[in-house]
Amino acid sequence: MAEQYGEAGRSAYIQARFAFDLIWPVAYLFLLVVLLSILYRVLPVKSRWRWVNLIPVLGWAMDMLENIGASLIMYRYPERTPVLAELTPVFTLLKWCLIYASFAALVPGVLITALYDIRKRKN
Repeated sequence: MAEQYGEAGRSAYIQARFAFDLIWPVAYLFLLVVLLSILYRVLPVKSRWRWVNLIPVLGWAMDMLENIGASLIMYRYPERTPVLAELTPVFTLLKWCLIYASFAALVPGVLITALYDIRKRKN
């Protein structure tokens, strides 16, 4: 892929990784952390489920590792970066699993908050 991009394409790829690919992860990180924090705050303070709002942070970290890995591979081309070339797709997979898990965690959060509100109104 790096060869097909050419030198100018690889340079543009790296710049895009550190422009657009920095803004979007911060946006979803902020959105998910805030939403999960709000939804799970009805749980007791000592509940481990209140830590669910850190799942997006792990997804963001994997996203940054993916961006760094892909950029270094492109930057170093034609020199090979075998370990990083093997790890970068793993970072991608973990990123998407964690982002999907974050969105999935919204569903029980909404249910927990709704049940809490219903119980609160009855009392």
